[in-house]
Amino acid sequence: MSIPDLLKAKTVLSLEVFPPKRDGDVEALYRVFDAVAPLKPDFISVTYGAGGGNVGPHFDITRRLLSLGITPLPHFTCVGLDRDAVRRQLDRLAEAGVRNLLALRGDPPKGAVGFEPPADGFAHASDLIAFIRARYPFRIGGAFYPEKHPESPDAGADLRALKLKVEAGAEFLISQMFFDNNVYTSFVRKAREAGIAVPLIPGIYPVVSARFFDRDFSVGLPPEFRGGFRGTDPAADREFGWDYAQRQCLDLLRSGAPGLHLFVMNRSDTALRLWPALAARIAAPSA
Repeated sequence: MSIPDLLKAKTVLSLEVFPPKRDGDVEALYRVFDAVAPLKPDFISVTYGAGGGNVGPHFDITRRLLSLGITPLPHFTCVGLDRDAVRRQLDRLAEAGVRNLLALRGDPPKGAVGFEPPADGFAHASDLIAFIRARYPFRIGGAFYPEKHPESPDAGADLRALKLKVEAGAEFLISQMFFDNNVYTSFVRKAREAGIAVPLIPGIYPVVSARFFDRDFSVGLPPEFRGGFRGTDPAADREFGWDYAQRQCLDLLRSGAPGLHLFVMNRSDTALRLWPALAARIAAPSA
């Protein structure tokens, strides 16, 4: 079943993983797949890497998911690709049996200053989505930022860009991480008012270490979330992060979210820890 059809039929529960770096241990990721396969996730998305630098492993990982009977949602970016290269990669995915794509502009390669589309390439995700929609039968998803894309001048411009993605053919949207559910619910309200009617799936990042805060992800950090990580007791920090994510997820489900997409960062223990409570809530929504 395609992901848009799944979203019409049920509340979805899905995971996101990333390929290893070049020459990395892909078998470690396959062990994650083996561990989470019994959970029967509705789909697993596979990131593409900044600048599309791990395209080879990306295809292999997608094929592995198909062989396990798990619906893959490959990320597909247009960074560094002209239209002919985009066609070749889309052809490979179609030939492999992929039915769903998450179409993204993508991040520029490390060291690059800003995003520069290649000659005969795409400058925006909406352009890439329109290109795919016109030529392939893929069911297409896109991304949204409840707290505004870092490159957008303001929230209004960001919302208009998102609407262009939907008008171009995106049938569902998955959010960037957030840690305050009010941010998500407020964004959904504004999106509906703007005429964006497709499912808006919240993306949840279960933080398991205080090292998370060493980077700036351009998202808000509520005091009760940031203050729960001490950095002196890794086990306690991990448990707090799991608990916070679970409470966040259960609240979103109670509020009517169309599903949950967990950025598990290739950690099967995170998926296994959170899944039972979330699956039980989905199975008994009136509880």
